Amino acid sequence: MLEVRQLTKIYNEQNKVENISFSVQPGQCLALCGGNGAGKSTIIKMLIGQLTPTKGDICVNGKQVKKDEKKWFSFMPDHLQFPPLLTGYEVLSLFGRWQGATAERVEQCLQLVGLTNDQHKQVKTYSKGMQQRLAFAQALLADAPLLILDEPTNGLDPYWVWEFKRLIQIEKEKGKAILFSTHMLSIVEEIADAVAFIHQGQMLVYDSVSTLCQDGQSLESIFFAQLSQHMAY
Repeated sequence: MLEVRQLTKIYNEQNKVENISFSVQPGQCLALCGGNGAGKSTIIKMLIGQLTPTKGDICVNGKQVKKDEKKWFSFMPDHLQFPPLLTGYEVLSLFGRWQGATAERVEQCLQLVGLTNDQHKQVKTYSKGMQQRLAFAQALLADAPLLILDEPTNGLDPYWVWEFKRLIQIEKEKGKAILFSTHMLSIVEEIADAVAFIHQGQMLVYDSVSTLCQDGQSLESIFFAQLSQHMAY
């Protein structure tokens, strides 16, 4: 499905993402993990065409992706600003028209994220978690083969973190390829098939979750061990 080879974005010597390579197949979930400023969002912006890579390849089904080609993915940004005076239903219907989704699909996505009872309330009355769920709903609308989600659990309460994990599992079972960024490693252990640890624009580790955790170690302990080793050089 998605293959990324030697993806690089250089702003200056201190600010760069360099030689990032990974792949995501249908039915699989890859997590990009790292702290604030690690380079996760820069990688995602290159994938969706918001940034032009300095070098590297982004391929889908063996073919290099053009910058303006968007039909192969759906995207949930870290911060999606909605028109505050529109209702949740109106916002999602607007996205639906842009993406060619039916009214039935709009209703279905609102139900999936638990906003059916609040769909006719103005977005300005929504909590941070409700707005995050609405953003997730718009990413589900187009039913694209790849979901790209930037920090999707930010602002969610524990119940909706659990629901998010359940919905991701459903999308995987439907054959979707999923890539998401996060700093919550406990979530990664539960839903991701593979993980890439990013630090200061470099990939410290890229492997399957099962391989990394086969000795009973947590991803958190592995990440900090790799981070300590990297900082020692």
